[in-house]
Amino acid sequence: MNVFNKYVVLVSAIKEMRFVTFNYDGLDRVVECATLGYTTAGMAAVRDYQTAGGTNSGTVPCWRLFRIDKIQGLVLTEEHFYSEPPFYKKSDPAFSRIDAEL
Repeated sequence: MNVFNKYVVLVSAIKEMRFVTFNYDGLDRVVECATLGYTTAGMAAVRDYQTAGGTNSGTVPCWRLFRIDKIQGLVLTEEHFYSEPPFYKKSDPAFSRIDAEL
């Protein structure tokens, strides 16, 4: 799946408040997508609240910023979340351009 197609799936995940699963840095993740756009460094990225799966740093659940080009095996699940994740803030300062957010 190319970056454009991943972007489309992630926009749907945010708008429909649905969990996604993917592999990142060799670890499977389950996340609630919150913000999608381009970082201040110009990279397409998504800010997620990871609720399950592996992590190379820290613990789960936690907030993470994932580069879209590094996401593998992206799947939009049928499972919904029904409220904003803990400590969610609109207008994430890590992004210079936001295309979708909760």
